[in-house]
Amino acid sequence: MNLSFRQMEYICAIADTGSYCAAAKKLYVTQPTLSIAVKNIEKILGTPLFIRKKSDVIPTAEGAIVLAYAHKILQLQKEMERKLYHQQEAHIKKIRIGIYSILNTLIIPPLLVRFKKKHPDIEISSIHGHYQALDNSLSKNNLDLIVCVQDQDNPLFDCIHLKREHFLLAIPPEHAACKKAIVMENLPYPYLDIRELDQDPIFFQYPHQQIRWQENKLLEISGFHPKEIKEVESIQLAIQLASEKLGVAFTMESYIKSFHTQKPLAYYVTGDQKQTPWLTICTARGLSRDPVVQDCIEILRELVNER
Repeated sequence: MNLSFRQMEYICAIADTGSYCAAAKKLYVTQPTLSIAVKNIEKILGTPLFIRKKSDVIPTAEGAIVLAYAHKILQLQKEMERKLYHQQEAHIKKIRIGIYSILNTLIIPPLLVRFKKKHPDIEISSIHGHYQALDNSLSKNNLDLIVCVQDQDNPLFDCIHLKREHFLLAIPPEHAACKKAIVMENLPYPYLDIRELDQDPIFFQYPHQQIRWQENKLLEISGFHPKEIKEVESIQLAIQLASEKLGVAFTMESYIKSFHTQKPLAYYVTGDQKQTPWLTICTARGLSRDPVVQDCIEILRELVNER
């Protein structure tokens, strides 16, 4: 009848928010994942924990008992981690972060400012690179955490989802295809089918870059055959070329604030929205539970969701 800490976090989040949907957002999991997890917990305990009503979810009598203890256990866990942190704090001198170069200047400076207020004696260092290089460095313990875009969690690491990372195309606002775009609920930009751009050359990045995986996935899923593919390593360069009406560029949503073009561009979500990747923090297994690393992760989460 043992429950894991994660299972307790699931049921406590539902009780605290009164909603499976809100709890799933709080936990950075999908609602079906959460529903399946609760069914498994109820199977383990041999009793239903929640009653679903029209507007909210309320605990059963048995659920209230389980939740009372789950809250206490999670609180004790946090207290234990904090006490261990104060005992071990002197041993933590530096957090080594790996990040894409395009996000480095956007995220690292404000992270340093906020983290220093909480931990003035702990240093943060950062390096930037492509996904594979960062992944290898984390695997070899040359980094403590990396910020990356992932389609699926790497089972070798602790993976913490920050936000859904929409894949966008960029074209001039006067392009004829802009009239075909559709405003859709829950999307940050209008949606445009890539097949509307079959007469335009497109700019892809090099095969070792993470965004190229998204670009290849777009072609595979849509069955789109572009007029011409031109490879450029720099996403910034591709965006500049698109602004000059030389073709279609692609980017991830979080990168947009790093772009500066003299001419305007319109951005559109494209591709299969059921396969939208995550902006993710990865750490070595277990390291994400370290209180200092947790503080760093929470600041990164704040910064990403402010942008």
